[in-house]
Amino acid sequence: MNHPSTAVVEAPPALDTTALLATARQAAAAQMAAEVATFVAVADWADAHTEGAVGDPVGPLGLWHEDPHAVPGGDRFLELGGPGAPLVSEFCLYEISAALGRSVSSCRPLVGDAIELRHRLPRLWARVLAGADPATQKRALPVWRARKIAALTRSLPAEGADFVDRNLAPVAHRATMPTVERLVAEAIARFDPENAELDRADADASRYFTIETTPVDAASPWTGVVPVHGTLDLADALDLQDAVQRVAADLAAAGCDADLDVRRSMAVGELARRQTALDLGGVDPTNGGAGDVARADSTRTPARQVVLYVHLSDAAITAYRSGPGIDPATGATGIDLARLENTRSLITVDQVRDWCRTPGTNVVVKPVIDLAEHIAVDAYEAPDRIAERVRLDRPSCAFPYCGRPARGLDLDHIEPYRSNAAPGAAQTSTDNLAPLCRGHHRVKTHPSPTGVSPPDVLGDPDPPDRRWRYHRDPLGTYAWISPHGLRYAVDPTGTTPLN
Repeated sequence: MNHPSTAVVEAPPALDTTALLATARQAAAAQMAAEVATFVAVADWADAHTEGAVGDPVGPLGLWHEDPHAVPGGDRFLELGGPGAPLVSEFCLYEISAALGRSVSSCRPLVGDAIELRHRLPRLWARVLAGADPATQKRALPVWRARKIAALTRSLPAEGADFVDRNLAPVAHRATMPTVERLVAEAIARFDPENAELDRADADASRYFTIETTPVDAASPWTGVVPVHGTLDLADALDLQDAVQRVAADLAAAGCDADLDVRRSMAVGELARRQTALDLGGVDPTNGGAGDVARADSTRTPARQVVLYVHLSDAAITAYRSGPGIDPATGATGIDLARLENTRSLITVDQVRDWCRTPGTNVVVKPVIDLAEHIAVDAYEAPDRIAERVRLDRPSCAFPYCGRPARGLDLDHIEPYRSNAAPGAAQTSTDNLAPLCRGHHRVKTHPSPTGVSPPDVLGDPDPPDRRWRYHRDPLGTYAWISPHGLRYAVDPTGTTPLN
C-alpha cells in the first residue's frame, strides 16, 4: 500500500535586522543627497534667469530686457527672495516646474527659497550643501527644514536675515521650529521695528476661512466630505463655537443619534441655511437689540443660488425608477457614481438625490450637450455654446501638470487667431480652443528670456522661437513642447513627459 508523501516546508531564512537598518540608512543618505542636488540645480536655474544674467533682448520687438512691461502679458522680473536678492524671470518658472513634474504654484516658492538661502542666508546654504556628502550629513541642514527657515526670513531686511543666518547656522540641523520663529521675531524687533508694529496693527488681515472643495480622501473621492479651516478673531471664534455646540445639542434633542463630531459638522450646515444673509434691517434698537422675527424674515434676502455641474450616466438616471443599477467596474449591484465638476470629485447618485430633496433647493436641468459636435464661428470671442463645450470636454487647464478647474480660465486659440484670415475661416471652434490659466496663456503667447529655439515637431512651417507650443489630437490629448525642447503629453488622466 502506497502512503502519500508528506511535503516538507522549509522556514524562510531569518532576516538580518541589522542589515535592514543599514540599508534604510543608506537609502536615506542617498535621498538626502538627491534632494540637495535638485535644490542646487533649481538655484542654478534661477541664477541663470536673474535680471543681470539674461542677455540680449528677446522677441521680435526687442523689448523684453530693456522694458519687460512694454509688451502687455510678456515676461517680467519677480522678487521671489527677500530684499537684496536678485530678481528672477517669471517665465523661467514654467520651464523648471514642468521639468520637475510640478505645478507652477508649488515650484514658485521652491525657487524663492533657493534664491533666499543662496543669496541672503549663505551660512545656512553651506549647511544645506553639506547634505550632498554622506560623510558630512550628520550636521547638514535638510532641504525641507532650510525651506521652512527661508519662508520665515523672506520679509526681513538684509541685516535681519544676516542676524538669523549667523545665530542659527551652528545649530540649524537640530533647532526646533519654535526656536527659529523666536529668533526671526527677535530679528524683526531689532532690525525692523516699524514693520513689527504694523504687523501687530494689521493682525486682523491674516484672518481667513477656506472650504476645500476637493475630496478629503483620494481613495474615496465620492464621499462628498470636504475639509474646512481658517483663522478667526477670538471673539468670533468663541461665538461660532457656542453656536455650533448649541445646534449640535438641538440635533441630539431632535433625535439625531450621530456622535458629537458628526453633529457639530452638521450644525455648521444648519447655521449656514438658517442665516444666508446678514439681517441688517430686522433689529429693533428700541427693544434692547431684540429683533422682530416676522420683520427679520421679511427683510432677509434670498439665499445665493449655488450651481453644481453634475454629470450622470444614463444608467444612473434610469436606475432612479428601476432600482439600483449595476456598477460597470465591479459588476455588482449598488453604487452609481456621478462626477461633480465644481470639485473635480465623484459622489454617489444617492448623495445627489438627497441634495435635490433638501427643502428650498432649486434644481435646474440644462439641455444635454453633445461634446462630439463640432461648432465653429468666424469671430475672436468664443460664444457661450462653444465655451461651455470646451470646458466640459477639458474640465481643467491643459498645461502640463496643472489641475486648475477650467471654469474661469482663459480660452486659448491653439492655432493663433489671425485677424487677416479669409472670411469664413472659422478659427474659433471647439477643436481649436483649450482652457489655460492666465500665466500659462502668457507663456504660450510671448517668448521666454532664454531657450534653444528647438526644431519644429508640431508641424508648424514657421515655428516661433522660444515659446511654449502645443496642439490637440482628435482624442483630446495635448502635445506640448517647451522653449528648451522638452515635450509633454497632457490627457484626461494627467501629464506624461516624453523626453
